[in-house]
Amino acid sequence: MRRLTERGVAGALFRYQLMANIVGTLIIPLFIFTGIKIATGHCKLEVEIFGVTHGYLYIVYLIAVGVLSFKTRLNIIWVLVMCGAGLVPGLTFLVEWWVVTRKIHPLLALGSGVESSSAAP
Repeated sequence: MRRLTERGVAGALFRYQLMANIVGTLIIPLFIFTGIKIATGHCKLEVEIFGVTHGYLYIVYLIAVGVLSFKTRLNIIWVLVMCGAGLVPGLTFLVEWWVVTRKIHPLLALGSGVESSSAAP
């Protein structure tokens, strides 16, 4: 629970990774059930459940993207890619890995251009 409420870049990074995995996991069955619904007309309830759940959690994911991009000063292109990744099944996992390993970890290693995770509120 401590990592979820942690301040600074480390906390924002954890919240982004958590939401990216949840949203990425929810969109896969949503697409599967949508395909079944289109093909056979069944699975209407499943599409509604996964659709509403994914929709609300996608908003939380967008907030996590915004907070992380604000704290790390990411380029707008990366922010748009991160936002769009939540709409394509499987892409969220790839973009999360790519952004974290290529952009965030080097910034944390340098310690420049980002807030300190131990900064006072």
